Amino acid sequence: MSGLVGSGTLGENSYLSTKQRLSLLKSLSEVAKEYNVPLISGAAAETKEELAKIVEGLATVGVDTVMVMPPKTKAIPSEKEMYEYYALSEATAKDVGVTIMPYNNPDAAGYHALSTDLLKRLSVLPKVTALKISTIDVSIIETLMLENKDLKVLAGVDTVTVHAGLAGASGGITGVGCIFPKASVTMQEHVVNGEWAKANKISQALNSLSYLDAQPLLLEYLKLAMGIHHNDIAGGLRTFGKKLTQQEIDDVQARYILAKERLEVLDLI
Repeated sequence: MSGLVGSGTLGENSYLSTKQRLSLLKSLSEVAKEYNVPLISGAAAETKEELAKIVEGLATVGVDTVMVMPPKTKAIPSEKEMYEYYALSEATAKDVGVTIMPYNNPDAAGYHALSTDLLKRLSVLPKVTALKISTIDVSIIETLMLENKDLKVLAGVDTVTVHAGLAGASGGITGVGCIFPKASVTMQEHVVNGEWAKANKISQALNSLSYLDAQPLLLEYLKLAMGIHHNDIAGGLRTFGKKLTQQEIDDVQARYILAKERLEVLDLI
């Protein structure tokens, strides 16, 4: 893999104190340096001033890039307010020596959507290193790439990694990759090389699990699948989020088994 994401925005952030989170990221930064890959973390706030403080804090513990979610407000921000929110985070990133990655996730996570026009404006800011697009509508990626062929876009929904690559994405930030890293990395290598048939075969093998990445309970589902993968189902169920029903547990287990069987045929476990 070419990067490490720790404490994104939909997981530990909701339950850890600031001190706990920074301690976690400081440890992860040592791992990232050992393997010479960037450390990415996430930030979401109600105000642009609060967001700037989060970016400043993340920079002190070795985070290289901050995925910035839209403001956590009930009211939908205007385009002007949204731009100012991201512009201040970008200016702060410049001051503290990190980069940012605007994160558009209007589907499963239910955050305010970033318009295509706004994404275009943000993409040219000096400290915006990439855009993360978490939507199954990959036509957005194609539209952005037509405007700026040098733009880096990372797909955020596992089921469309290959399709996003075809549209111009240069990679993806994956949940399923934590469970089946060899398959995920190999698939992305095929995407980079334009080997679409090979990439799609792996995508199809992963599909039963990748499907979970676009669901509202994706974190609970994928943590359970990871627990199953490491023969620690109870560990996979340790979460502060919503407790899964037995039907949901059985469904995740069946999806995991199907994906594993398909990947074993491809020698990608």
